Amino acid sequence: MITDLSYLQSMSGSDSKFIREMVEIFREQIGEYSSEMPRLLAASDYENLSKIAHKAKSSLAVMGMHAEADLLKDLEIKAHDSIETHSYKEMIDRFIERSALALNELDEYLSNH
Repeated sequence: MITDLSYLQSMSGSDSKFIREMVEIFREQIGEYSSEMPRLLAASDYENLSKIAHKAKSSLAVMGMHAEADLLKDLEIKAHDSIETHSYKEMIDRFIERSALALNELDEYLSNH
């Protein structure tokens, strides 16, 4: 499993309506981040790429996607300092791929709860 909703379940008392709302917010954010990151990379706008990675990192952490959040923390730091720019595309591609898998997993969770 890519996601771990135990944090949301714990803080909401397993309130399925709250969890559903958080998943929908996550879906919107991931859509925005997934389109914005490649655009910023293509424009070599590393400062704003760093900022988006920071925001996305928090969204991933809430959904229990800690490995992916760590990946974006690394991207955030590297992009902030414009170092190892050759690695950004692979990191963004991995974020997009793993996020798509997570959304499928969350859809399945929601259909069963």
